[in-house]
Amino acid sequence: MPRRASPAPLSLPALSALVLALSACGELSSSNLSPSVVSPSALQPVSTPTPLAPAALTLEQARQSGLAVPNNRIVLLLQEQGSDLVAQLPASEVDRWLARTPTWPGVEGIDLSITLGSYRQTANAPLRLGQPATFTFTNPPAGEAELSAIAYRGSTTLAQGKGSLTLSARSGGSGGANRRLSMLVLSGVEVPLLHTGSGVPAPGQPLLLSGENLERAETVLFASAANPERSWRGEIRSRSNDRLTVMPPASLAGTVWVAVADAAGQGLGTLVYEWPAPTPSPTPTAAAASAWRVETLLHGRTSSAVNPGNSASDSGGESRLSLGQIGGIAVDPEGFFYLADPAQHRIFRLSPEGELEVWAGSGKAGHRDGAADQAQFDSPQGLLWDPKGGLWVADSGNHCLRHISRQRQVTTFAGTCVAGYRDGERDEAQFREPFGLALGLDGSLYVADRANRRIRRITPTGKVTTAAGTGQPGSADGPADQAQLLQPTALAVDREGNLWIADRHRLRRLSADGQLTTLSRAEAGYRDGPLAESRFQTLAGLAFDRSGILWLADRDNHRLRRLQPNGQVSTLAGQDEPGWQDGPASVARFEQPGDLLVLPDGSVVVVDAGLPGLRRLSRLLPPPATPVSRGSP
Repeated sequence: MPRRASPAPLSLPALSALVLALSACGELSSSNLSPSVVSPSALQPVSTPTPLAPAALTLEQARQSGLAVPNNRIVLLLQEQGSDLVAQLPASEVDRWLARTPTWPGVEGIDLSITLGSYRQTANAPLRLGQPATFTFTNPPAGEAELSAIAYRGSTTLAQGKGSLTLSARSGGSGGANRRLSMLVLSGVEVPLLHTGSGVPAPGQPLLLSGENLERAETVLFASAANPERSWRGEIRSRSNDRLTVMPPASLAGTVWVAVADAAGQGLGTLVYEWPAPTPSPTPTAAAASAWRVETLLHGRTSSAVNPGNSASDSGGESRLSLGQIGGIAVDPEGFFYLADPAQHRIFRLSPEGELEVWAGSGKAGHRDGAADQAQFDSPQGLLWDPKGGLWVADSGNHCLRHISRQRQVTTFAGTCVAGYRDGERDEAQFREPFGLALGLDGSLYVADRANRRIRRITPTGKVTTAAGTGQPGSADGPADQAQLLQPTALAVDREGNLWIADRHRLRRLSADGQLTTLSRAEAGYRDGPLAESRFQTLAGLAFDRSGILWLADRDNHRLRRLQPNGQVSTLAGQDEPGWQDGPASVARFEQPGDLLVLPDGSVVVVDAGLPGLRRLSRLLPPPATPVSRGSP
């Protein structure tokens, strides 16, 4: 293979488009970004601009508006293995880098380098769809190191980045703990520097920026380095040639980049801040959250596991399994959790004692019924425990429903396993990417037929019918056979038999009499309060508890929220910034909360796709009452 052309050396004044935003725990300390560092993204004309919406922008919306927002990032999971440092790029990030678009050719590989004094080592990782990429650095010394990366295709460098990180001495033991996700942001665009005229940013106060040609400023975007795909627009209060006053959006914290553009989308400057966290004021919601605590049940890359029967092992059947992804989750009456891993095409089981094992699936994508260790799945997603015994699986890539008996026999429950749309008998019906599952009060199985944009119903007698949706994408409410769905995923049934549907950022309800209604605001965002005024970003999990409260996983808002029977939405756990932090719910952080379920004791178990793993939200027990001493009569 011909050697790739090396990128030209970077000049310190320009720092041509390179920024590192590291927020690691343990051995890696956070990098401090001063206001003189160039932002990870520049604003530049990439198409004919259209007006920006005043609310939070998605990556695609910002691109369509003519703004180049930060999209070149490497999210790394760091781990010590003896004296080595190992960085892993999760499978979801690999898939994103590989994906080709009209404006992005997709990368072939990534080179990651560490330099510290005379020590320099480069680790290369070719990227393969659905598989994590691993970079290993042999015995790096302690100290302030330079971390750099290039992403390439053939001999062409597509993106590059550089920054610094602090390495401390490793113990040299046989194993190590995973560290929190870190993020390296790559870009290739030069932009001017801004400098602040108002010192440290103050929450709720206007921000004064200094630079050049700022009288042309029309757009000021703010984004967190920990979640660069979402940006918010600030409100410009005043402008002159060298001064710009802007009111930032609320709830900023941590490393924040600011980017300024003119009406044509041309970048006028950029700046990186360490934003102070706002001091929360006591609220009823905060008081409620303080009564709950978040803990990690399963760290999907560190848990010991039972080696599958068809795998070799050097340690008597014990091995170290890792979860590539977690889609759906289910629990049986004995307290065993079942986890769908769409990346490895398997179903895992987690015992109450914390032992992880492969429950079904050979690990190879395909369709095969029979014994669980020989059966094949293709990107399984939704799971649901069958009250009669066994597990239903939405085998999304095979476009059908599967069933795993207690005896670990896999059968095809419904669908021809050919993508399509057809009602009728179970073995004649067709689905297209079935996703979420829910059980109706009459024993019917509801299926979120995601790519068909419909809700399907499998009756106890085995008939498949369409419960809602025309198949045309949209958000029209009304009678079920005329209403439209956009992308139904998670489902839940309430005590009255109504079906609640997560339809991207909309919460919708299919009533028992066949009317589909959108209950939340139609716009994506984040807002608590009355349900009719509430906003969500991406609803990924729904579950009712025994008191009638609906729990919701708002994935891209990194929060667990709940809907009270009185119609009020509140946040119980999670922050603006993603993370993996246990503790009181008021300070806990989630990366990407997904499918969830409520246990009989009232605790909530949620998939966190960030590493991936399982988290549990439990109510804190009040302290025992102090006995009151009573005197003798």
